[in-house]
Amino acid sequence: MKESFADAQMEVARFHRALDAGRSQDIWKAADPDFRKATQPAQFGMLIDAVHRKLGKVRQSKQVGWNTNATTGGTFVSLTMQTTFEHGSGVEQFVYRKGDGGHMALVGYNIQSQDMMMN
Repeated sequence: MKESFADAQMEVARFHRALDAGRSQDIWKAADPDFRKATQPAQFGMLIDAVHRKLGKVRQSKQVGWNTNATTGGTFVSLTMQTTFEHGSGVEQFVYRKGDGGHMALVGYNIQSQDMMMN
């Protein structure tokens, strides 16, 4: 289980690097097929671009919660991150599915940020 959380944390760092570089489509392309079915690339791009435009680059991200769930659909790892950006902060929820070979793929992303709403 520790390995799964470490893998998910590395994926969060990869997500943040892509966010900072404005590469929302790279995030979408690397996401789990179920994520891509549920979210159109343009729609996801608008969300990620809004996070980047309104909050700026990631300055610090600290894990404040976690969960794991093993189902017939795979093993899911959820990380809740308290993230500080250039222009505010927010609580991000990442959900990853651990697939064959230990590969982690994004199946869910959510951000709650009053600073983003106000900017």
